Amino acid sequence: MTTPFPSPGAPAGPPAAPPVPAAAPAPGAASAPAAPPAHVGPVPASARAVAPDVARGLALLGIAIANATAHVVGGAVGIGSRPVDGSTLDRVVDGVVSLFVDRRTMPMFALLYGYGIGVVVRRRAAAWVPWDACRSDLLRRAGVLLAFGAAHVLLLFGGDILTAYGVAGLLAVTLVRASDRTLLVVAGVSLIAAGLVNGAMESLVVMAASWDGGEAIAMPVDQTVLAGVLTRVSAGVVAAPIGALVALPLLLLGLWAARREVLERPADHLPLLRRTVVVGLAVSVLGAVPHASSVAGLRDPSALDVLGTGTLHLITGAAGGVAFAALVGWVVAARGLTLATLGPAGRALRAVGTRSLTCYLLQSVLFVLPLAPWAGGLGVGMGSAQVVAWGVGVWLVTVVVAVSLEAAGRRGPAEALYRRLVYRAAPAA
Repeated sequence: MTTPFPSPGAPAGPPAAPPVPAAAPAPGAASAPAAPPAHVGPVPASARAVAPDVARGLALLGIAIANATAHVVGGAVGIGSRPVDGSTLDRVVDGVVSLFVDRRTMPMFALLYGYGIGVVVRRRAAAWVPWDACRSDLLRRAGVLLAFGAAHVLLLFGGDILTAYGVAGLLAVTLVRASDRTLLVVAGVSLIAAGLVNGAMESLVVMAASWDGGEAIAMPVDQTVLAGVLTRVSAGVVAAPIGALVALPLLLLGLWAARREVLERPADHLPLLRRTVVVGLAVSVLGAVPHASSVAGLRDPSALDVLGTGTLHLITGAAGGVAFAALVGWVVAARGLTLATLGPAGRALRAVGTRSLTCYLLQSVLFVLPLAPWAGGLGVGMGSAQVVAWGVGVWLVTVVVAVSLEAAGRRGPAEALYRRLVYRAAPAA
C-alpha cells in the first residue's frame, strides 16, 4: 500500500499532513485504510479558510492597479514600462504604484497559488490517495491553468499571469515532496535569478533609449484585431517563462506555509505573522525607493544603476507580497474572524477571492474592450493617473459581480469550468 506524502521536516506547529511516500508508514503514522479513495473533491465553500480567500480578493485590487498602465495606448515608455510624457500627477501615481504595488501584489497572488497547491497535497495525503494519482491531479490542474492563460493571451491580454503560474505549477510538482530546506533554497536561488532577469530587462530599456539618440521606446498602436493578436501572442511567449521564474519562489514559499497551515490557523502562528508583516513591509518599501524614484522621474539613472535597482525592486517585492498575505492572516487571527463573523468588507473580499479566476479574467474584459484601440479606443491619450483610476473602478465592478454571485449561491463561471475540466478526468472515488 502506498503511504501518504506529507512534508518532510519538522513543522513549526502541529503537522500539516500525515508523514512523504515511502514503502511503509512513518513511525507513529496511522495505518492506511483498506480501500483508499481514488480522488478527493473540492473543499466546500462553507469549509474554506477565511484568510487565503480574503487575501486573494485584496491581491486582485493590486493586480488591477499594477496592470493598468499596460493599457495606456501609444506614446513612449521608460523604466518600469511607465509612460515618459505624463503630467506631474502621472509621475506621482507611477512612483506610488512602483513603491507599494508593482512586484508586490502579484507575488502575493503567487504565494497564495502555491498555498492552494499545498492544501491540495495535504488533503490527498490525509485521504491516503496514492502519490501517482496526486501527481496526476497536480499536473492536470497546472495544465488547465496554462490553457486558460493561453486563451487569455490569444483573446485579450498579453501580460497574462495564468500561463506563468501554469508553468510554475508544473515545475513545482517536482518539489512537492522536497524537504523544507530544499524548498527554501530553491526559492531563494530562483528569486535572485528572477531579480537579475528583471534588472537586466529594465537596463535594456535604458540602453535602447541611448542607442536611439536618447528617445524612449515608442509602444505600437494595434489598430486592428489581427495586429492586437500578434502583439499579444509575441508578448505572451516571452512573458510566460520569465513570469514562471518570478512566480516559482513565491509558489514554493506558499507550499512551505501550507505545510504549517499558517493561513488556515493564523491564531497559532501570530508571532510569525507579526514578524513577517513588520520586517517584510519595511524591506519592501525601502527596497522599492531607488526604483520608484527613477520611475517617478526624480532621477535619471544609468543602465548599470537600473540593473541594480530593478533587481532589488523585484527581490524586495517578494518580501512585500509575503507581508501583505501575513497581514491578512494577522488581522483575521487578531479579530477572531470566521466566515460567520466577517464584516461587509471582509465578505466582499472573500467573495472576490473565492472567484479569483473569474474576477481576474473579467478585469481584462473591462480593461481591453473599452480601452484598446482595436476595440473601444478610450485608452488613447490616457495617462497613468487616469488608467490607474480606471483600474480601481474595474476592481470595484468585479467586487459587485462577485458579491452578486455569492448572494445567488453560484460559483464564478471560470471556476465552474476549471473544476469541470480538472475533476471530470479524475477517477471515481
